[in-house]
Amino acid sequence: MRRTFALLLAAVMAAGTLTLPATAAESQKEELAGSTSQEVQEETKLPPDPEGTVTWANLDSRIRSGSLSARVLSANISGIEGIDYDMMYEDLRRQLNDIANAQWYITMMGGDDSSLANAYDSLRDTFDDLKDGEVQADNADVVWQLNSTVDQMVAAGETLYITLVGMEQQAADGQRSLAALDRSLEELRLRQQLGQVSKQTVTEVEAQRTQVVSQLRTLGTTLTTYKAQLQTLIGVEPTGEISLGALPIQGEDGWTAPDYEADLASAKTASWTLRNAEKTLEDAKEDWDDAQSDYRGPRKKYLLQAAEHTWEAAQLTCQSAFQEFETSFRALYDSLADKENTLNSKLSALAWQQTVLETTQKRYDLGQVSKMKLLAAQDELAAAQSAADGAWRDLLSARTSYRWAVEQGLM
Repeated sequence: MRRTFALLLAAVMAAGTLTLPATAAESQKEELAGSTSQEVQEETKLPPDPEGTVTWANLDSRIRSGSLSARVLSANISGIEGIDYDMMYEDLRRQLNDIANAQWYITMMGGDDSSLANAYDSLRDTFDDLKDGEVQADNADVVWQLNSTVDQMVAAGETLYITLVGMEQQAADGQRSLAALDRSLEELRLRQQLGQVSKQTVTEVEAQRTQVVSQLRTLGTTLTTYKAQLQTLIGVEPTGEISLGALPIQGEDGWTAPDYEADLASAKTASWTLRNAEKTLEDAKEDWDDAQSDYRGPRKKYLLQAAEHTWEAAQLTCQSAFQEFETSFRALYDSLADKENTLNSKLSALAWQQTVLETTQKRYDLGQVSKMKLLAAQDELAAAQSAADGAWRDLLSARTSYRWAVEQGLM
């Protein structure tokens, strides 16, 4: 038997979860949230986030315990894992015996037992699949798929978090640029009064300032929208107003040097995508085996040929899935070194700008350079710091994606 029974079971359970009355749903959500939160706190022993904030360390647990979608999936997982297969086996056996007894009675009375015979055959197939462990294996695959879906939600939340931190820095950079433009405008307007620059020059800088203000407003709107999405993921009211904790700094993110071959093997073993490709191939092999038995003789040769082409296509599709996975994993692995090199380059530039500022500060103290020159050096240092922070976020994002790939097979 294929995955029909397990997938149907999961669908029925999902429908039942989603159609609970409002009061029952709220009760279930409160109980699930409480138990899940308690388990997470006991396991990680991390302090809870202050109200109105979210931290990187608690993001994973807050998505799993707060997202309604994640909680629905977790409830379905618990339902499947809670099935008592021994009891199910005994129930099916009793039903088969009852049908057999009913068939005997109808036959003795001279009646038609064809409908009972069909019911018996269908139930017998399920009974045999349960006896052979196929039902259990199929349900294990469903649990695997549901867990993978929850992991994808958490991974997406982490990506969104890193993106938001970057956008907040963009907003800070924009404010710094705006302040620099204001200083330039103040100087240019004074020079215009002295006849040293034209009105057109001042107008051009004013237009630049207007553009920066517009960009900052757009960025602010986008930030609010994305923060509301993050709030939905962690199960709080999506107001768009929430404070983000700092990202882990380099050296404190728990990173260890990757081992490509070992990591690739782990990723392939953990991947639901590849497991699903294998299961699909197994189903296609069953179809091909059935076709070789069913389509015999010259009059059905064309059906056998069509089935053979379908089988060949299924094999190629599975091979393609594995090849695409390995290619994507290799690209992710290679990106780690590239992003580390970029970060090192940005850190070197930052160190140089720090030296420039120190020199400029000394010259300013001696009266050798203007205040504008000093402020410009400070802006250049801030820009270098922003670039280094951005390079670190890119590296952290790549490392986070790599961890998900190795540990959970997510690509």
